[in-house]
Amino acid sequence: MTKQGQPSGKVHPCQKSTLATAIIAALSFTPLWLSAAENEQPVDSDIEVVTVTAQKRVQNIMKVPVTVGSVSGDTIEESSSILLSDVDKFISGFEFSDGNMTQAGITMRGISSPNISVGGDPSSATFYDDVYMPRAAQNVIFSDMARVEVLKGPQGTLFGRNAAMGVVNMVPNAPNDEFEGFVKASFGTDNLQRYEGMINIPLSDTFFMRANFLTNSQDGIVDNISEPEWNDDYKIWDLGERSHDAARVSLLWDISSSTQFQIAYDWDDLEQAPPMAVGVSEFAYNGGQTPFASKAENDVRNGVEKRDMYGITAKLTHEFNDNWSMKYVASIRDWETVNREDEDGTADPTRYFDTSNNEDSDIFYTELQVNYISDRINAVAGFSYSKEDVSQTTELNITADTAARLITGELNNFIKGGVAEQVAAMIGGNTDAHAEAAFGPDVTFDGAVDTFFTLNGFPMDHMWNANEWSGALNALGFADDIMAAIGMPGVPLTPEIVTGTGDLTYDIVSMQLGIAEVMGPSYSGTWWQETVNNTGDFTNWGIFADVDYKIDDKWNVIGGVRYSKDEKDFTWLIPETSFAALRPGVSNLLFPQVDLAASDEWDKVTGRLVTSYQMSDDHMFFASYSTGYKSGGFDSLTPSTEAFEPEDTSNFELGYKGILWGEVVANVSAYYLELDNLQRSVDSKPPGSPQAVPTIINEDREITGLEFDVRWFATESLTLGIVSEIRSTDNFSPEFYNGEGELIAAQKTETDADLNYTLTLDWAPDFEYGMINLHIDYVYLENTNEDEPGIEDYKLAIPEYFDDYSLLNARLSWTSDDDMFEVGLWGKNLFDERYMLSVGGLTADVLGTPFGRINRGIETGIDLKYNF
Repeated sequence: MTKQGQPSGKVHPCQKSTLATAIIAALSFTPLWLSAAENEQPVDSDIEVVTVTAQKRVQNIMKVPVTVGSVSGDTIEESSSILLSDVDKFISGFEFSDGNMTQAGITMRGISSPNISVGGDPSSATFYDDVYMPRAAQNVIFSDMARVEVLKGPQGTLFGRNAAMGVVNMVPNAPNDEFEGFVKASFGTDNLQRYEGMINIPLSDTFFMRANFLTNSQDGIVDNISEPEWNDDYKIWDLGERSHDAARVSLLWDISSSTQFQIAYDWDDLEQAPPMAVGVSEFAYNGGQTPFASKAENDVRNGVEKRDMYGITAKLTHEFNDNWSMKYVASIRDWETVNREDEDGTADPTRYFDTSNNEDSDIFYTELQVNYISDRINAVAGFSYSKEDVSQTTELNITADTAARLITGELNNFIKGGVAEQVAAMIGGNTDAHAEAAFGPDVTFDGAVDTFFTLNGFPMDHMWNANEWSGALNALGFADDIMAAIGMPGVPLTPEIVTGTGDLTYDIVSMQLGIAEVMGPSYSGTWWQETVNNTGDFTNWGIFADVDYKIDDKWNVIGGVRYSKDEKDFTWLIPETSFAALRPGVSNLLFPQVDLAASDEWDKVTGRLVTSYQMSDDHMFFASYSTGYKSGGFDSLTPSTEAFEPEDTSNFELGYKGILWGEVVANVSAYYLELDNLQRSVDSKPPGSPQAVPTIINEDREITGLEFDVRWFATESLTLGIVSEIRSTDNFSPEFYNGEGELIAAQKTETDADLNYTLTLDWAPDFEYGMINLHIDYVYLENTNEDEPGIEDYKLAIPEYFDDYSLLNARLSWTSDDDMFEVGLWGKNLFDERYMLSVGGLTADVLGTPFGRINRGIETGIDLKYNF
C-alpha cells in the first residue's frame, strides 16, 4: 500500500460546556473541476497525504477542518476489499453490515438505522459518483473505485437528505486521456473466483471512454442439507454463498478548456444465498448446540437474495471565469430486489416461517452547484432535488402445519382463560388473597390457574397431535357430543378415533366454536401466505449556501445553511390470507386486513459554523458546530396514518490534524452529539399479536466520543498505523414490547465502546527484482451486545453472541519493475476466529426458533494481475 493509501481522520469525547465555547463548523466548497495543485502537494516533503473530495472539493485531507476518513484505491486492493464492509475497519466510528446485501446498514458513531421498511431511511447518507443512493441501492461492489470517503457528524448543509449522522461517499475512477487497463483474477478459499477488468481509451483528443467489470462468486460456509419437497426446481443455497456482478461504462467529453460533460452507465446484478439463518434452537440441526457446525437445515422455499439494478448519471461542469463556475448532476437509478429468507433456522414443517421483501423502486436525483472564489471568499450555493417511487411487497409465508401450531397457542390461551374463570368461581374471586385462603400460604391466583391448567393436560403443543387433541376434547366436555354426532354415543373419544376420523373432530369443534381457523391435518403441507403491499412517493428538495471567509493566512471562518423539505405519500394494502381460498372464513393470523393511505411532510433549516486555525503547514486545529436532519416516515409493517418523528442532530466538535516530528501523521477529534427521535427498528410483539414484527420506536441519544487516526512513517519503507475510538452513549428509550412480548419500561441506559481499534502495518522494502509490499491489519472490537435495551432471554442464552471480536488479515504482493505484472498472496481471519455476528428472533418466542449469522473462518487466496 502506498503512503497515500492510509486511512485518515477520526474523533474524541469532550464536555458540552467546553465545546459550546468553541467557534463552530461548516466546510467550504470548491468545484471538483477547479485546479487544486496547492492542495495536492505533500504537507511534508517525506510524507504524502490523502486527497479527498468528501466536501465536494479536491482537498488535502490534512487541511480539511472536519472529521473525514478516506480509503484509497491502493488500500482497497491491498486489503482485497470489494464492499464497504471490507473497509470499515480502516475508519474509526464507522461500521457497515452487509449480512443482508439489499437491506444493509451504516453505523456511524454507534448510530444505526437499518430497516426493512421502505417508508424510512438510514441516518447516514450514501453517495456514489455524486449521486444519493437510497436503502436497497447503497451497497454497491467496488469495481474500479478510486477511493471511499467517510464524513462523520451531521452533514445537512452540504449533503442534505438523511445526512443526520454523516456521509459515505464512493468515488469511481473517471475517464482520462491515457490508454491503460488491466485484467485481474483472484482465487481462494471456498472456491472463491473473482475476475475484474478495466480499459481506458482516448477515442479522440477530447473524447475518452472508461469501462470496467467485476464478477465475484464464492461457495457457502455451511452446507445446507435440507431437501424440502416444496422447493420446486429452485437452487438450494448453502449458507453464505455469494454471487455478485457489476459493470460500468463512462464517457467524458472535453467540450472546451472550460467545459466538460460526462455520462456513465452502471449495471449491478446480485443473485446469491438468502441472508444466513443458523438455527440455535432445539429444533435446528444438531439441536442448535453447535452454531459453527459445517451443516445446517434451512428449508426456505425458493430462498434467494436478488437485485437487478442500473443507473445513468450525467455531469456538466463549466468555468465562467476565474471566479465563477458551476456543476450540474442528474441521475436516474432503478432496481428490483427479492429477499426471501428463512426465519426459523430449522427444517421442522410445523415451525416453518419465511419472509420475502420484494421491492421495485427508482429514484431521480439532480443537483446544481454555483461556485464563487476570490482571494478571501470561497462560496457555493445551489439546490438539490430527488423524487423516489417505491413499491414493496412483504410476504410472510408459513405452512398450514405452522398455522395450526399458532392456532394451538391461541386455543391454549382461550382455554386457560376459561380455566381462570372456573377457578375464580370456585374460590370466590381472582386475587392472590382468594387463592391463599383457598389453597394455602404463598399460592397465587396465577399459580393456581397454571396448576389446574396442567392437571387437565394443557397446554397442547400442536392440535394435530391426536393424543393431545383427544385429551383436550375430553377435558373441555366436547367428547360426548362429538361421539354422538359421529354415530358412536357412549363410546370414549380416543386418539385412535381422532386419527381414524381425519378432519371430522376438528370441523365439529370449528363449527361449535365458530372458529374457522380450527382445522384438521389434511391441510398439512399447504401454504398460508399473508402480504403487506406498500407504495410510496417521496420528494425531497433543498437550497443551500456555504461561505468560507479567509480572515488571514492562518484563520478561516466558514458558515453554511440549508433549507430542506420532504414530502411522503404512503399506502398499505393487506388482503386476506391466501389460505382463505382453501378454507373460507379464516382470518389473517399475522396482520389484520387493511387498505390505508397516509401522507406527511417535514422541513428543517440546518447549518454549521466552523473555524480553523493553521498554526503552521504541519499543524491545524478546528472547532465546529453542525446540525443535521432526517425526515420522518412510515412503518411499512404497522399501518398508521401517524408518521414516526424526524431525527434531529446537533454536534459540537474539536479537532487537530498535523504532522509530528516530521514522521507521525495524526488526526484527532472530540465531539458531543445529541440525537433526538432516533428511528430504531425493534422486534416487537404487543398484546394480542401472535408474532413479533419489526416496529419503529423513537429514542434519544447523547454521545460523547474521541476518535483518532495515527500513522507513523517509521522509515521510507515501513508505515505503522492505528485507528481507534472511545465512545460513551446515553440512551433514552420509550416503553415498548420486545420480541418476546415483554413490556420494557422506559429507561436510560449507558454504553461504552472501549478498546475498538485497527492496527496496520505496511512494508515496502527495497527489492532488486520489482516491488514488494506487505500489508497487515489487526481488528479488535469489544462486544457491547449485553447493553442492548430490552435484550431478549434467548439472546442471553447464546454465549457466542457476547464474545469480543478480533481478526488478523494480511497480503503480500510483488509487482514487476515495469508495473505490468502483479502477484498477491492474501489471508483473512488468519487465526480462524469464529463469531456469532447477530441473532434474530421474529419466531423466537412463538415458535421457539431463534437463529443467527456467523462469520467465515480463515480464508487464503492468490491475486494475478496484468496491467497494460
